[in-house]
Amino acid sequence: MFDPRDPYERYYWHYESRRPLSVAEIIALQSVDAETAGLVWLLLEHRVSLTVAGPTDPQPGVGKTTTLNALLQFLPEETALAYMSGMYENFSFTRLPDINPDTTYALCNEVSDHLPIYMWGRIARRYLMLPGQGYHVATSVHADTIDDVMHMYQHDLRLAPEHIRRLGLIINIGLAGRSYPARRRWFSTHFIQPHVDPERPDSIVPVPLSLWNSFDDTFEHADESLLNDLAGWIGMDTQEFHQALARRIACMQEVSQGSGVDMQGMFDAITEMHEKES
Repeated sequence: MFDPRDPYERYYWHYESRRPLSVAEIIALQSVDAETAGLVWLLLEHRVSLTVAGPTDPQPGVGKTTTLNALLQFLPEETALAYMSGMYENFSFTRLPDINPDTTYALCNEVSDHLPIYMWGRIARRYLMLPGQGYHVATSVHADTIDDVMHMYQHDLRLAPEHIRRLGLIINIGLAGRSYPARRRWFSTHFIQPHVDPERPDSIVPVPLSLWNSFDDTFEHADESLLNDLAGWIGMDTQEFHQALARRIACMQEVSQGSGVDMQGMFDAITEMHEKES
């Protein structure tokens, strides 16, 4: 069975990429901007679940695994990672006597039917329902747009709306244009509105936080009103939210200068930020 302590097995099970990159290095490559990365950092610190979606045409090197691993650095220090074993997963970690769902992320390499080391069908459905038990999930999927992600979750995997509303962040990435070397971009970053609309109890509303503008290769961001709603959804005071966001954006701008700091440099920057805030 899969042993996540073994670096070779993590690579074989597609939990690690051949060339790991930090979020700072990803910004330096212009795949995303500091404003988007800073917002995602703040949300992951507040333990939202995460899906990184890439093209349905499975192109090697598009960056799903690299992006997912880079973003895991933003999780709180006390976070425990439970690595899933694809279609062999039996969710025995949920029965451990000392497990704390609130501080545990269930990490799945991919939700798809491509390989047995990925999750699909009832196993994937059970996995994506874990947030209903207080856990958090982080995974990747093959989907070109946010609508494709929602269709997969709601129709292919038959998740009920209340479970989809707990899935937090959805980041769609892909390759821009046909030039070489390939330009990787975060096409969109959405947050699934967690509250039920009384007038439309079955509706699922992905709220756009950042959208890539292909015309001038820039990113368009959510306005202040939407960010205020976001603060309430994750349980933060509005003023505190905006101040914390500004600090993280400034940090990402600094560490992404030049070619950007590596994973260790990113870890050090995150640690320094937490020490200053404490």
